[in-house]
Amino acid sequence: MESPSSTEHKVEAVSPDRHGGPHKEHAVILLHGLCGSQLELGSIPKQLKKIGCTVIALNIDNYSASLTDPAVMPDWEQWCAVVESKIARLKEEFKTVSICGLSMGATLALAVAARSTELLSVVLLSPVLQYDGWSVPWYQKLLTVVFDAGIRNWSYKESDPYGIKNVDMRRRVAAALEKDGVAAVGAASIPARHLRAALRMMAYVHESLPLVQANTLIIHSIDDETASPKNAEVILQNISSEVRKVIWLGDCYHIITVDNEREIVTNEAVLFIRRALELHGHEVSRKYVAHMSPLKDRR
Repeated sequence: MESPSSTEHKVEAVSPDRHGGPHKEHAVILLHGLCGSQLELGSIPKQLKKIGCTVIALNIDNYSASLTDPAVMPDWEQWCAVVESKIARLKEEFKTVSICGLSMGATLALAVAARSTELLSVVLLSPVLQYDGWSVPWYQKLLTVVFDAGIRNWSYKESDPYGIKNVDMRRRVAAALEKDGVAAVGAASIPARHLRAALRMMAYVHESLPLVQANTLIIHSIDDETASPKNAEVILQNISSEVRKVIWLGDCYHIITVDNEREIVTNEAVLFIRRALELHGHEVSRKYVAHMSPLKDRR
């Protein structure tokens, strides 16, 4: 029975009975950012399907933009419980499961990885342990004090550069946020209650990094305006994963999946999951891989 606290859809989901490919027995859970949508993951779902993975685009109550309830106080442990429940159900059908998360979705992936030994690999795109990027206002740390003092009817509004260095993309995002309230970078604003829940999760993850054992890839921009490179460095130094890797980007901001180096991000994320599967013992179909169309870096 599905958890009442989550809904999900499969993005071009691959059934082992209907599709070929060397990794048809592997599922990948995708986690977007806080109050965001699956638009944020860019071309990653499509490319994971091409190597035969089943893609689970998970939407979570009081985390995803389309499922927020102003009357409910978000709880990061409930977010984790939804993901953990999905992993348990997937393990009944698939041999292996991985998670790929962006921004706070990457932080959520780390929280789950610290509490579960069922994951084969974790891909962290712009993970956040603290909001310390160059565009974060000086008063950001005071917002927690304001919230805990009982002043909670406010939101943090997204503003230029919206996590994107590419000027043309930034213009399109600004227009989409104004029109629809959500775009490829997430929601136009994040309620205070969501930020408070996220900060509590970030504190838990920071203390629990040594519990993470799954193969881990971190992709982070050295010019991230939301979370400085220190976030990735702390994760890399403290997790217990036997296989750990970091890739630094130099021509994008926080939302790396849709910015100038988006195709590098997609290539590296998919390649890491594929290699984790190979190391796990899955047989690689050379013929299938040979027919994959390589992505071009069109910066």
